[in-house]
Amino acid sequence: MTFQAPLTAARHNLTSTLTSLALAATTLALGACAVTEPSDVFTNSNATPATSALQNPAGDTAAVTSANLTGTAALSTGANRKRALRALAEGSVRTDNPGNYTVVKGDTLWDISERFLSRPWLWPEIWHVNPQIANPHLIYPDDQISLTYVNGKPRLELIRASSKSTGPISQFPLGAIEEFLIEPKVVTSKELYTAPYVVAADEGRLISAKGNHVYVRGDTSSDRYSVFRPGDALVDPDTGEVLGHEAIHVSKASMVASGDPSKMVLTSNKRETLIGDRLMSNPDALQISFQPRTSTANKAGKIISLFDAVSRAGKNQVVVLNLGENDGVQAGDVMSVISDDRQVRDKISRKKNDFVTIPGDESGVIMVFRTFERVSYALIMSSHRSINLYDRVDSMVK
Repeated sequence: MTFQAPLTAARHNLTSTLTSLALAATTLALGACAVTEPSDVFTNSNATPATSALQNPAGDTAAVTSANLTGTAALSTGANRKRALRALAEGSVRTDNPGNYTVVKGDTLWDISERFLSRPWLWPEIWHVNPQIANPHLIYPDDQISLTYVNGKPRLELIRASSKSTGPISQFPLGAIEEFLIEPKVVTSKELYTAPYVVAADEGRLISAKGNHVYVRGDTSSDRYSVFRPGDALVDPDTGEVLGHEAIHVSKASMVASGDPSKMVLTSNKRETLIGDRLMSNPDALQISFQPRTSTANKAGKIISLFDAVSRAGKNQVVVLNLGENDGVQAGDVMSVISDDRQVRDKISRKKNDFVTIPGDESGVIMVFRTFERVSYALIMSSHRSINLYDRVDSMVK
């Protein structure tokens, strides 16, 4: 049950690669076994577990209590963990769920699950695999997802369509992260300053494009390269430490003649190549392997950069975290986003300069999809309000 597929750097292979990724993701999502991480609970770490009601088709209400889920005590053993996750999944059934839903092209497993569950990442806990279906781990347009109750317990079932008009749906919006899976996006200070660089171009050009030759100094032992331009430094807002640098993809280059300088030809370009642009070896494939799970990172973090946004972002946008592999973050980690605490002056109190702290609220849910040593990329899976720069991110279970 692993979300795994090779993602080739070559653009023309991307479509087939993402299709494979979607197939693997679907297999993961609808596997019969339970999630194998410490927990898949999305709650504010300061919140008290509550009692939630399940509305069954007959209109009866079944109370599901999660009072025993305080901290991680209830998740300390495999049996307790399974019972806890099952109770949470049952308790997250939405009262406004559709009962039955017909899958349409463009749907994702996450979005469909969100129609039935307030905690969509917990759908494997109540998923029922029908052994009469040849491959129940794949969901196609025109299939039906049905919520039924067996002995008062909810479960999701698949009703296969009579024919398949297209391929299976993906787990989440792959297009939102496509470009982040192809090119290197973050480099360390050492990688930046030791990378080969464009020193000159044919005919004294200051800018170059596809088909032009450029001359490169530095270690050019590979045949193919990605050309990038250093972007903003990624700075930890608490310590002021530089965690890495954004690497803005410019073009691709292939070796023509090795030397000092080496002669290369630009094989594609997204931006015009300039003198001083840096190069990074272009690997044949980038291996991505992960499954959505509750994060076990050893500390909380913050959002330090937003893509395609200035100060706030929303669903299906990409954010950068000041947590990386060194902090135990892995691709597939699901985390909660919490807005900053704020201080409000009490104008009613008779005390001078009397301020009260308003705790931050949970703003949404993110899933890490690519990690580096000290930072990582995450996709906003859902947002209840705007997600802002420097909002906190944390595991849902301590």
